[in-house]
Amino acid sequence: MADRKSLLVAAVSTVAGLLACEMGLRVLIPRGGGPVLALAPAARSASLKIVSAVAARLDAAPGTSRQWFLEDPEPLPRAPVDPAALARYQDFDRRGLYPSAAQYVFNRLWVEGRGCKPNEYFYAYPATVLAFDPPGRTQFPRARFPANATLPDGLVTNQRGLRGPQIAIEKPPRVIRVAFVGASTTVNEHGFHFSYPEYTVHFLNRFAEANRLEVRFEVLNAGREGLGSSDIAAVVRDELVPLGPDLVVYYEGANQFHPHELTVPRMHKRDALDPKDTVGLHKVPEWFRAHSAIGDLIDRALSGFVSAGEPAKPLYALLWPFGVDQNHPDPDNQNLKLELPIIVRDLDDMRAALRPSGGQLVLASFVRLAGAGMRLSPVAHKYIYRELNTEMWPLRYADIRRISDYQNRVFRDYAESRRIPFLDIAAQVPQDPSLFTDTVHMTESGERLKAWIAFQQLVPLIRSRIESGRLPQTARPPLPPAPSMTPFEMPVCPAP
Repeated sequence: MADRKSLLVAAVSTVAGLLACEMGLRVLIPRGGGPVLALAPAARSASLKIVSAVAARLDAAPGTSRQWFLEDPEPLPRAPVDPAALARYQDFDRRGLYPSAAQYVFNRLWVEGRGCKPNEYFYAYPATVLAFDPPGRTQFPRARFPANATLPDGLVTNQRGLRGPQIAIEKPPRVIRVAFVGASTTVNEHGFHFSYPEYTVHFLNRFAEANRLEVRFEVLNAGREGLGSSDIAAVVRDELVPLGPDLVVYYEGANQFHPHELTVPRMHKRDALDPKDTVGLHKVPEWFRAHSAIGDLIDRALSGFVSAGEPAKPLYALLWPFGVDQNHPDPDNQNLKLELPIIVRDLDDMRAALRPSGGQLVLASFVRLAGAGMRLSPVAHKYIYRELNTEMWPLRYADIRRISDYQNRVFRDYAESRRIPFLDIAAQVPQDPSLFTDTVHMTESGERLKAWIAFQQLVPLIRSRIESGRLPQTARPPLPPAPSMTPFEMPVCPAP
């Protein structure tokens, strides 16, 4: 009898414990393949150890200290989120739209040019959006962030709608402004504590303090998701030039990267993985995963011990542009492909816009994760695997690497031909999947490493300009007025 009672107590305790565990996992772990939140702190710590080891191996410029690498900038003050902004954010999420787009202030001319018919950008949008009148009277840039806001997804903007701390419109004496332009890989994940531009300028201020340079650096992070080079050129001309940036770092290579145009026969991406792909296989029966958080967690844990190689790809060949030298491409060749002639034109426009005020364009190589023989975990690297084998399908990893390197060589040769500084960031970022969330977006630790590399390569340039008296600038011609940041509501559909 005592043994039966003991067995019953043990059984009831076990069931109660499993139920409590199940309920806890349902609260803590998002279903549907989201990240295992309980493992996030350990993963972040491991990622920080990796980037610290990489930073320790890199050459350090004279006057810098590797001890700064783990330091953070001052946190930004965060205001309460506007209830109306939160409601709009939640409405976008319910509609199946990218929720952060609820925060955008759209270019009026771009909205008028797109409309809300099926398959148009604004088809599933609410009846109205926030908008601005573009100073340049063009559809670029297509959107910007609201000013002086703490947004529902974590982004904090200053009075000019830029991610980062407040600045004075008129630049104070002994201040060097470093602007960063690009797309999502420049503004970075909105929920990150800091973006790579913020880390970079923090390191620059530590360098100035340690070397008694009597200057202060300010960051202007003008990145935002989805921008192409024509958007960025308009950002530089209309938004940054009025703020008098001394250096403008261009880092972008994703939104105009179309490698399929180099394949013969012309290949096309696919929408989903083949169900037989290693990454799609599960270790736990579907009925158990679907109805139990414990089953889902067990499946993820078992899958985490598997690494997936590259799946079989159909036959194709790469056809390089006629008359283009892959190793030393002429940046003015109009047959470069990958929208590179458009990017070159826009880079020239940025240089021309900055020239009257003494600003300097700095071009950076672009980091992309891809390489022959790469193996990926179906859990830890799920989004990397999916992007490589859907968006980039059927390109082999080695060919994605080859085309990405070609793009960076065009950037390098453009910088050399225009005699502007070039930051070869891609050459020093390791091809380690643990530093990436997909093929171009990095973890916050990865962005810290990217910032450290940019900082180390900026130091010689900045030191030489300070020593020659070119920085900080003591006199410059009058700057154009900064555009209004006051948004207005406009309909997404034209009136009947």
